[in-house]
Amino acid sequence: MRFIEHGGKSRIIMDCASGQLLVQRLKDCSGMTKDQVFKWFRVLTEEAEKYSRCKNGQTYRYLNPYSILVTEEENLLLLDMSAESNANIIKYMQTPKVRKHFTKPIVQINENTRLSADLYSLGKTIQFILAHTEAYISLTRREEYLLSGIIEKCLGTNPKKKYENLRQVQKEISNITCKQEKKQRKKSILIIAAIVLLFVGICVGHAAGNKKEIINVQAAIENREESMGMEEQE
Repeated sequence: MRFIEHGGKSRIIMDCASGQLLVQRLKDCSGMTKDQVFKWFRVLTEEAEKYSRCKNGQTYRYLNPYSILVTEEENLLLLDMSAESNANIIKYMQTPKVRKHFTKPIVQINENTRLSADLYSLGKTIQFILAHTEAYISLTRREEYLLSGIIEKCLGTNPKKKYENLRQVQKEISNITCKQEKKQRKKSILIIAAIVLLFVGICVGHAAGNKKEIINVQAAIENREESMGMEEQE
């Protein structure tokens, strides 16, 4: 599924795209970067939020690594669960093996718990991605702490600390990446400033050396003129 945004509203269009399921893509994480992983978190949350907005609050229900397509451009798309071609995938996702890991154990039929089902699956999917990529990316302590908090709120382990909607998840994930980008920009500015100061220092030192040479030459000329004047007098 792809989503078209217009006037604050989202509309679903069906499309065919080549790629592989997320669970297959994560079997080989060589070359994967932290920026790419954080981008996946943002895109995955955005896609789930758009789906809910298109369906008037209805949840996706099958949010897990088996329902997410990774395209050749490393973008994430949600599979259309109503398509007959995806029937085998749906059948597999309904097995106890998958439901045990990605489906909330008890879901009552009301709006809040329906949303909590998608939030729970999102938290489990983020955990799954981190578990498979931890050997290839290096998270700071701050990033680990913030991601742990996001996962905990998605899973709803603490009733006093949980998300009310997917936009809250989007905001917190974006805050991590924005601060990370600001830190990188600040680091780049400091490096450039250090290079400029070093260049200025070299130029100043070179200019001071030239000035010293000029003074020495002038002193030699003055001494020579003075000695020549004394010789003329004699």
